[in-house]
Amino acid sequence: MQVPQAQFNIGQVVQHKHYGFRGVVFDVDFEYSLDEQWYQEACKAMASMGQPPIEKKQPFYHLLTDGSEHESYVSQQNLCAAEDVAPVQHAGLDAFFTLSNGQYIHRYSVN
Repeated sequence: MQVPQAQFNIGQVVQHKHYGFRGVVFDVDFEYSLDEQWYQEACKAMASMGQPPIEKKQPFYHLLTDGSEHESYVSQQNLCAAEDVAPVQHAGLDAFFTLSNGQYIHRYSVN
């Protein structure tokens, strides 16, 4: 079985291709791992924008969403590297990262 390769790294700032929000990656699932209801709703939202269904067999990223207290769960197909270099504003950011020279450095080692 081939494991999908993640394009984005923990601590990287990414942007949603269709909704435009940014966030810092704090975890990655190498395929979809939430419930079926969430998946169906996300697929309906993409269809309403004329986008293809979300594939389950791809990396999904947990994001600390900029300007929010919420987290987001986004498929790799709907993300790109963020061009905006402004610091991300999220209440939980300090629990995961330190900011050093514009880079988010994970506070804990990742195994």
